[in-house]
Parts: sequence; structure tokens; C-alpha cells
Amino acid sequence: MHRARLLLRLASRGSVVKQMDDTDRTNVFTYGSLMLSFVFQRVVGRCPQSVEAVLDHWKRVRVDQETFPAALPASGEQVRGILWFDLSAAEIERLDAFEGDHYRRVRVQVSDVSGHRHSAQVYQWSREAGLINEPWDIDWFKTVGIKDFSSKYL
Repeated sequence: MHRARLLLRLASRGSVVKQMDDTDRTNVFTYGSLMLSFVFQRVVGRCPQSVEAVLDHWKRVRVDQETFPAALPASGEQVRGILWFDLSAAEIERLDAFEGDHYRRVRVQVSDVSGHRHSAQVYQWSREAGLINEPWDIDWFKTVGIKDFSSKYL
């Protein structure tokens, strides 16, 4: 099953993270396609403040027959990405719909480039299978993978 197109449906699935209401705001750490501001803008509807950040004890790997990655807990590993600040419940719903059933949101701590720690949520791969234990490369995605990704998901 592929990621759901954002405008076709909103996800209504159980989540490791509690349901949010309109007053809740949260930070989201992204490590794949959503690191690119134009992708984030297309999905969420805006580009909030963001910083480069690192998620310790996780790894980013390729998803079989896809151009986007997955992230999983992995002792001693590290994932570099973007931390987006202060997202609303409606924006989180859009991200949930975009990520689809292959991912679930979980709480994590990330460090920005200045070493400051931040609470955030990250989309963790939720399937038993479908991954290739090889690193996923953002530079490859920007130059090669984005074409296929955009035609399928944006």
C-alpha cells in the first residue's frame, strides 16, 4: 500500500501519541521528503520555523520500491533531519494523512545544531517488512527520487 494522497483522505488511525485539540501545538522531526520546504509547504499548507536537528539512537533506511525512507530506533545510530516547530492539530492531521498507515507518530527528543534538546514527534515505520537495510540519501532524493515521488504523492 502506498502513502495516501493528502487531499484524498484524512487518516483516522490509532496513534502512539494522544489525540490533539485545537489549542495543542507540537514540534515534528522530519527525516525524508518532508525535510524539503516545498514538500512540507504542499502537505501542511505553510512552513513554520525550523532548524536542522539530530535524532540519536535511530536509523534511516530505504523503503522497498519507494523513493522515501523510514526511520527506526537503532542503538548507536543517528538521523539528521529538520525540526519543524509549533504545528497545530489540523496540521498534524494533514501529516498523518500524508504518512498513511505505514507510519505512526511517537515522541522523541532531538538536538538542534546548537546542542539544545527539544521534545518532538517523529513518524516511525510501523510495518514488519518492506525495508531495505541500506541508508537513504537526501542528495539522491533531491536530484533523482523527487521526480517519481512528486508524481505519486504531490
